Amino acid sequence: MADNKTLRLIIVDNSLNKAEEIVSILKNAGIAVRMQYVEDIVDLEETMSPDSHDLIFCTITSEVPTLIETIETANKIDPGISIIAVHDESDNEYRQEALMAGARDLVSRDNPNHFQLVTKREADFVSLKRRFKACNNSLRESEKRCHILLDSSRDAITYVHEGMHIHANQVYLDTFGFPNAEEIEGTPIMDMVTEKDHEKLKKYIRMYSKGETRTRALDVTGKKLSGKVFRAQMEFSPASIEGEPCTQIIIRDQSLNKELERKLKFLSKKDIQTELYNRQYFLEILEETVRLAHEDRNSRSLLYIEPDNCKFIKETVGISGIDTVLTDIANILRQILGEDVVAARFSDNSFTILSDISDTNELMTLADKVRSAVETHISEVDGHSITCTCSIGASQFGANCKDAHDVISQADLACELARGEGGNCVHLHNPVADEKASRERDIHWTKTIELALNQNLFSLVYQPIASLHGETAERYEVLLRMTDEDEHTIPPSKFIPAAKEHGMSVAVDRWVIVHAIKVLRERLRTGRDTILFIKVSPETLVDTDMPGWIKEVIKKSRIDARKLVFEAHENDVNSVLRGAKGFAAELEKLKCSFCLEHFGTGPNSIQVLKHVNAKYIKIDGSFMRNLASNQENQAMVKSMTELAQSMKTSTIAEFVEDASSLAVLWQCGINYIQGNFLQQPQEIMDYDFEGDGD
Repeated sequence: MADNKTLRLIIVDNSLNKAEEIVSILKNAGIAVRMQYVEDIVDLEETMSPDSHDLIFCTITSEVPTLIETIETANKIDPGISIIAVHDESDNEYRQEALMAGARDLVSRDNPNHFQLVTKREADFVSLKRRFKACNNSLRESEKRCHILLDSSRDAITYVHEGMHIHANQVYLDTFGFPNAEEIEGTPIMDMVTEKDHEKLKKYIRMYSKGETRTRALDVTGKKLSGKVFRAQMEFSPASIEGEPCTQIIIRDQSLNKELERKLKFLSKKDIQTELYNRQYFLEILEETVRLAHEDRNSRSLLYIEPDNCKFIKETVGISGIDTVLTDIANILRQILGEDVVAARFSDNSFTILSDISDTNELMTLADKVRSAVETHISEVDGHSITCTCSIGASQFGANCKDAHDVISQADLACELARGEGGNCVHLHNPVADEKASRERDIHWTKTIELALNQNLFSLVYQPIASLHGETAERYEVLLRMTDEDEHTIPPSKFIPAAKEHGMSVAVDRWVIVHAIKVLRERLRTGRDTILFIKVSPETLVDTDMPGWIKEVIKKSRIDARKLVFEAHENDVNSVLRGAKGFAAELEKLKCSFCLEHFGTGPNSIQVLKHVNAKYIKIDGSFMRNLASNQENQAMVKSMTELAQSMKTSTIAEFVEDASSLAVLWQCGINYIQGNFLQQPQEIMDYDFEGDGD
């Protein structure tokens, strides 16, 4: 028994003095006691309640109440209590009588050592009984919760004993076509797979039961009651039902992955919000068009369109307002261009149009038509009337153009010059006149980025990534910001592409990594358990020196490498898949993690995830728009989450902007969320994760 525990005693005796003797014997042994003296059954019943006392001492010669009456009354009120019979002298005849009456033992006042040992033993016994009872209650509650979770699970789950079904949840019954649970009890698990897989399953179960296989999953062809077959994966794990050992089997329908792959392939071409083509697919079409231009030597055209006043619109009506304006511009493009012209949302706030127009006047007429339509359009956003103008860069290309990147650069430069002219105008790229502006732009960006690297004009901001399931660990994404010498803020949409174009991405990534690790080291030193997500460019993914360099930085900083997650855009990973796969593998050796961001936007999302060992995926923000009311987006998020779960990958919903999305994301099984709804990127990490966990 614990040395500092105070024993709560009831002493049934006709003499208070004799009751005090018992207290004295126990106190002489250093046992702290709190005694209540009772003389009759009524007094006992009023004194006792479940778990209110630890031991009862009752004189064996007591006549009112007798020992038997005391035991019967006490057991009705508190079955866990121990009753010890007491006599003045040791007497084996009385001991037998006491034990037959139901007492735990007989002690005598003339043998205090035995009295004390029995008391300690029984105090420990009562404590164990009560702990056992509490554990049993917890077990029953846990089993009850497990059954509730089992029934509400989206996975098809069954429990099997000696090859026979003993329980299955509703999803499992629906998967195989059973009308109710009674129909499946006693049915062999073999009946759930095709005949050709019987031997395969039988052999696996035999090896699994003997512990002779490390794999927990088996690919089979499932068979429904209707005879319809499907590709399935069976995941095995030990379990128990009502104390009996059995095996839990989760059935994952692999055909759902094929359907998801088909949907992702379709969506990989489209920007979900505007329903125009996305950047990746547009670049593929442009590459093919450039190839054709080299062959047929005909000219084509490209328009690069950017709204002039996005910052003002965002400040006025928020991000949702920007989305409405951009969607309206996309609709304008569709109305003017029809379905035969290739139009895309090229970046967050820019559009591109690829046309077969070769005549310059015709191209400028089309561009001005777009400019005028945007200028005269009025967007309605939450009671606000919003007008917008745009700058348009026009470029023509033919057999002499180098590649798609060259074409985009010319149109982008023309658009930049149009903005420099005050906006709301069209600038036609002139290879001769614009060449000087292009050289000046290159020199400007090279100097600006070099200056930022050397004089720390870069800075870091942090956005929290919060758990949807009560986890309070701190996670932040690290974001890069930049100012020029005059302290003017330069948006990432400008300096990051510029760094890439001028071969400075790796240097910028290294700056971010070094400074992020410095901040992380300080937080860990002060006891803040923080995980940082750090973005890296495709150039870093293929830099074979980078993993070794990261290892040295971690070693010098003496931080836990598990607190670092490096993340890359899915399309970037897909474009350098071999290098990205090697980079992720090296990170795993360092105990760092890898994350795929903007998941679901690429042409081969599932294949990329299978190749790259990612601990996290960030589901692209385009799937979060109007999530509460958009069933297609909900279905895609759920499908991607189930895919990630099957691959033991955690999911993060990025760009979450409203509370109405949270319930949907939780129901879909999303692990974490990120977005301005939680907190906008800030210079300090001060998000209340514990408050969020509540």
